[in-house]
Amino acid sequence: MAEPELKTLKQLVYNADTLYGSETFLREYIDKKFRDTSFHDFRTACDNIAVWIQKHFSGKTHIALVGATSSEYLSAWFGVQCSCNVSVPLDTNNNPENIADELARSDSRMVFLDDKHVRDIPLFRERCPQIEYYVHLHKPAEGMLYLGDIAAEYAGQAPVGDVTEDELAAILFTSGTTGVSKGVMLTHANLIDNTTCTPEDDYRGMKLMTVLPIHHVFCFTIDILHSLWNGVTVCVNDSLFHIAKNLKLFEPDYCTFVPMIASTILGKMQQAAKKPLITKKLVAHETFGKKFKGIFSGGAYLNPEIITGFAEFGINISQGYGMTECSPRICTGIMNSPHPESVGKIVKGCEVKIVDGEIWARSPSVMKGYYKNPEETANTLTEDGWLKTGDLGYKDDDGYLYITGRKKNLIILSNGENVSPEEIENKFATFRAIKEMVVYEDGQVITAMIYPNPEYRSKDIRAEIRRKVDEVNETFQPAKRIVNVVFRDHEFVKTASRKIIRARINE
Repeated sequence: MAEPELKTLKQLVYNADTLYGSETFLREYIDKKFRDTSFHDFRTACDNIAVWIQKHFSGKTHIALVGATSSEYLSAWFGVQCSCNVSVPLDTNNNPENIADELARSDSRMVFLDDKHVRDIPLFRERCPQIEYYVHLHKPAEGMLYLGDIAAEYAGQAPVGDVTEDELAAILFTSGTTGVSKGVMLTHANLIDNTTCTPEDDYRGMKLMTVLPIHHVFCFTIDILHSLWNGVTVCVNDSLFHIAKNLKLFEPDYCTFVPMIASTILGKMQQAAKKPLITKKLVAHETFGKKFKGIFSGGAYLNPEIITGFAEFGINISQGYGMTECSPRICTGIMNSPHPESVGKIVKGCEVKIVDGEIWARSPSVMKGYYKNPEETANTLTEDGWLKTGDLGYKDDDGYLYITGRKKNLIILSNGENVSPEEIENKFATFRAIKEMVVYEDGQVITAMIYPNPEYRSKDIRAEIRRKVDEVNETFQPAKRIVNVVFRDHEFVKTASRKIIRARINE
């Protein structure tokens, strides 16, 4: 466990080198062999990139990154930090027009990117004339710089200076489920506080497989920053389609998932366990390996039935809670929690209060504001530092928090009844015949749009779903019952963190 008090991300990188040096920080599987990067080699790579940046820019500079998780991506991310500048990680799965828009709105002057976006550079040049350099993360490419050349040019040199903890470290764009994305400004103090705000368990030498998009703050803080702080080896999953294969390959101690991934894996395990002579223990070992200790879930609400389902296989899964604007953790997941229906325990140093049913949070992790958006900042942050989360819920006397829905999604019927669509949707979280579901109001009645699970075997899947709807309806008062069911033949449009974009359910 790291001892020194840290204030900046540059100090975090240097501290990890001092404490863990030759131990493995990053493990990747490339061309059928492992590639390991030690904490020391990582710090060296960051330094080399930082020196190049300092030689080519003066003053505070915003530098964007667009790509998948890799040692190159991360050395560029922290190279920006070691150069005392601002990282702007963007969603690699966003469309080119939206990426160009965020490059422009973030005032980025340099971009690190991978092969996927090379063809988009002409568009970026047209829309973002302020960008001076484009750098390919993985190989030389025509008309671009190459990260490997940049690192080699200043090998052995170290950047100068550091920043103060209150200075801006990163601009992370929200997923934009209801409109235009907003650039969340996170300081060094925000990110360091959120990295170190959890119980001081000894994770040193353990392996964590990172699965979620690297631009997403849940992945970045929990998987990357926390691993630098605790001396954890980060195993890089190269695709959402390879999770099962890579769990066997890396044999991690822990993983971080969003509920949708956890639910999908649980469903496949439950199917496998139905085969003759196959025990649940064997299925768990085949899926996660014999050394696996547990799953941390975040990004959306995790139904307690999923926790119970994994427990039947001897696997712990805990859920936390937070948002980009809080770096992100407000609550941390507790393994074997006595309150599985909660979203975890409020983290150290964070205050939470309920105002008209809405959860408000105040802590050193709360953002500085939205970049160049004072109106939205004023709507979200109070003058005395409270963050209005937009989530509805309550807390108990033991410090556990409970979510009942999103304020903006609340359905208000003509009779004055308030209905939380999430409360209804969560009733179907472990029902395998349904792949995805959104509950909304249409003509003053509750409607459910459903995408049936194409992998589910049934003689009449729609009839089976309707029977389940009738069964769930019996558990609700009349105002909360589903009246109409609309079936769709394809998945809903989602954000990078696999949240359904409710404003686009008709696409």
